[in-house]
Amino acid sequence: MVSIKEHFNWTHAIYFGVYLIIMPVYFLIFVCLLKLRRSDFSFQTTFYSLLIQHAIADLFAMGLYAFQKISYILIPNFIFEKQETLYIAPIFYNCFFWFIIIRSNGVALMTLHRFMVIVRPTSTFSSIIKRSKAWVVFLVYWIPPVVLDSFFYSDSTVRFDSVENLKNVVKSETTLKSTIVCIAFLFISCVVCLASNVFIIKYIRENSNSISKSVQRELRLTLQVSFPFGAQLVLLCFMIFANLYAKTGNTEMMVYIRDFFPIANGLLSFISPFTIILFNRDLTRKLKIMLIGNKSRTVADNQSEISAKTSVVLRMR
Repeated sequence: MVSIKEHFNWTHAIYFGVYLIIMPVYFLIFVCLLKLRRSDFSFQTTFYSLLIQHAIADLFAMGLYAFQKISYILIPNFIFEKQETLYIAPIFYNCFFWFIIIRSNGVALMTLHRFMVIVRPTSTFSSIIKRSKAWVVFLVYWIPPVVLDSFFYSDSTVRFDSVENLKNVVKSETTLKSTIVCIAFLFISCVVCLASNVFIIKYIRENSNSISKSVQRELRLTLQVSFPFGAQLVLLCFMIFANLYAKTGNTEMMVYIRDFFPIANGLLSFISPFTIILFNRDLTRKLKIMLIGNKSRTVADNQSEISAKTSVVLRMR
């Protein structure tokens, strides 16, 4: 029997508490965006194509981590016995890195898109980006990180130590490679985001008196993307310190900081729905209409029907 204490602590409690709130909200936003893409031209832009892909990555990342932790408790024997035939241990180990790379790529792409739309709106490259088809955005979002993941995170030798612990047994060189590549990719993504935001801020300061309403709308979307960038910085710092303590043999601090992985990893996905609701007025307005619009119309129809019946009764009198 797997000890719950081995796989759950207070940071996991926070993760699952936030997960139970965020997951349905994020999924609702995702469904709303898919519906709007079919009917509203303003949501058929490259930015929203990127946002859809990023939402898919976030939902999968949150769901896989939750499934992994729950499965350790509910089906430990199945996981241990099928780890070789179904490659469960390698998948559970590598999926953390897969979705860190994928989501970091998404944050960088959305931030770079903000830079091109606001600072370089008339450039040839910006025009190409604006005219990009949804399938092109899909390929740009997924193919580079998937290729990188398949190259660096495909070690199939990962195993569980025992059915009681279900701890990953990983080669030291695999752990080192996985961590270094992840830190490098996060660092590059953060540099791209930081440079883009610096140029955007510089543009705002130089053109503060002539910013149009359309640019103001784009700036709100920039704020929406900037918070995931902040979460990415938190994750980068976590990975750097975890790697530093591992290299110096500081076991106590290494164990301590690893307890914060659920929060550092989850924050990268948890923050997106909040920023959408806070800064994306167009999408939030449409979401409210979808949630309460039908109900309001139903109430209005019922009131009209009651009024009509009342009129008929009065006429009969």
